[in-house]
Amino acid sequence: MSAAPGAGRPATVRVAVHRSLDKADTGRWDALLGPRGFYAATPWLRHAEGTAATPPYYFTAFDGPEPVGVLPGYPLEHGTPFVFCSPGRVVDSIHRSATGEDAPWTAELLPALACGGRNPSHTKAGVHAGLDRARQHETLAALVQAAEREAWAADLQAVSFLYVDEDDDLLRGVLTEQQYVALPGQTAYSLPVPDDGSFDTYLARFEQRRRVKIKRELRALDEAGVTYLTQPLTADIIDQLAPLELALYAKHGTPADADAFKAVLRSIADRAGAAARVTTAYLDGHLTGFVLTFTHRGEMYARQAGFDYAAQGKLPLYFGLVYYELLRTALAEGLSQIHYSTGSDRVKLSRGCTPRRQFAYVKARRAEHGERLSHLAQHWSSS
Repeated sequence: MSAAPGAGRPATVRVAVHRSLDKADTGRWDALLGPRGFYAATPWLRHAEGTAATPPYYFTAFDGPEPVGVLPGYPLEHGTPFVFCSPGRVVDSIHRSATGEDAPWTAELLPALACGGRNPSHTKAGVHAGLDRARQHETLAALVQAAEREAWAADLQAVSFLYVDEDDDLLRGVLTEQQYVALPGQTAYSLPVPDDGSFDTYLARFEQRRRVKIKRELRALDEAGVTYLTQPLTADIIDQLAPLELALYAKHGTPADADAFKAVLRSIADRAGAAARVTTAYLDGHLTGFVLTFTHRGEMYARQAGFDYAAQGKLPLYFGLVYYELLRTALAEGLSQIHYSTGSDRVKLSRGCTPRRQFAYVKARRAEHGERLSHLAQHWSSS
C-alpha cells in the first residue's frame, strides 16, 4: 500500500489555476471528491463551463507531484441567470428573512466568484482522504487563498461558498479561519437508501399512519396502470419533456422560457454523459411526468421534474415518480443516497428524507460590505 502524498516530509502545497476543464487532470479531480460532491465533479463541470458567460476557474492543489485538492469557481456578473448561486441575491434573501427589509447594498457584492459548484445544492471542495487532518486543512486553505487571489486580481467584489453542509467541518473551519462571514443558509435533504435492497425496509421507517398512506398511494398508481422508464437523457426526448416542466412552472406562477429550458437539457445531454438520466412516467401510454437525475460515485441526485397535471388528475404521480420509483432504481443499483437539494421541506420529510443544515459563507472585498455582512450574522446569532 503506497503512502499518502506528502507523507514523511513537510507539506509543500502549491495550487495550479486553469480556466478550461480540458487542462485539468479530470480523472484525478473526481477521485478527490467525497459524498455529495457531484456538482463539483467533471460531468456537471463540463455542462457548467459550456453554459458560463465567463470561463470558470479550476484550482488544483498539489503536494509534491500529486494532486491533493480541487475547487471549482465561477465568475458571476450582474444579471447572471444563476441567481441562486449569486451572493448578491442570496445575501439579500437572508437579509429580508432577518429584518423584513431589502438590502440594496448586496448588489455591490457582484461581480463575484462563486466557489464549490454552480448549483444551489452542496458546495464542495475535494481533498485527498489519505492526508492527515492537518494537511487536509492546509490543502483547503491553499485552495481558498488561491481563489481569493484570482478574484481580487480580476476586480471581483466577493468570494462565496453558499451551500456548505453543516457536517463539512474541514471546509467550515478553513473559511472561518480565512475570515469569511457565516450566514444561515438552506436545508438540504437526502434519502438514505436501505443497504439490504428492500423497499419494505424503507416503509418500516415510518409510523403506521404514514406507512398506510404510502401503501395507498402505491396501490392507486398500480391500479391506474402507471408505468415508468429510466433512460439516458438524449436530444430525442427533450422536446417531449419541455411542456411538462413548463406546466410545473405555471402551476407555481414562475415565468419560464421554453427555449432556455431546452438549451439547458441539450447541454446536459451533450456534456454530462452517462451520469444524466431521465425517469419518465406514463399513463395509458401518455407521457405524464419526468424527473432528471444524475448518478455519480454511488449516489443519485434529483435535479428537476415536470408533470401533465390534467392527465394525472388526483393520482399521486409526484410521489410515485420522484420518490418511490427513484428509490426502486437506487435499490436495484446498490446506490447509497438520493439527494433532493433544498426546498419543499415538509414534503421531503414526509417521505423519509433526512435534513442537513447549510451555511452561506461570504467574504467581501470592500470593508464596509464586510461590516454589513458581520452585522447581519450577529443579528441572526442573537435572534
